[in-house]
Amino acid sequence: MINSSNTFLKKALPFVYLFIILNTIFLLFGKKLDAIKIDHVVVIGANILLFLISIITLIMHLKAVKNSNPNVFSRSIMGGMIIKLFGLGAAVVIYLIQAGKDMSVYAIFVSMFLYVLYTFLEVKIALQLNQKPNANN
Repeated sequence: MINSSNTFLKKALPFVYLFIILNTIFLLFGKKLDAIKIDHVVVIGANILLFLISIITLIMHLKAVKNSNPNVFSRSIMGGMIIKLFGLGAAVVIYLIQAGKDMSVYAIFVSMFLYVLYTFLEVKIALQLNQKPNANN
């Protein structure tokens, strides 16, 4: 039990660091971002959403690695990307409905870039989890 929680904490740290660094940047440069029509509150919301989904998918990956069926791990990778994509897509639709004419298209593009960052980090960590010695299969 202790080993699995240590593994989770060790693998979750890059997500935590990315989350803190990005939120710090968005908070420090919020007025400058708003001046160039990037709503920093929307971007922070997207960052929070992507961070939470990344932690959930990390838990999925940690459970999948323990399974003897290699397809389970592949499905967890694909499932994580799909969950993240649909979660962010739903958030964008809700934002577009709520914001109306005051929407920040640039904030949506920044959020899509954050999706790419979090997905890259997720796949990198998942591949590190899957590094097991093969038995000449």
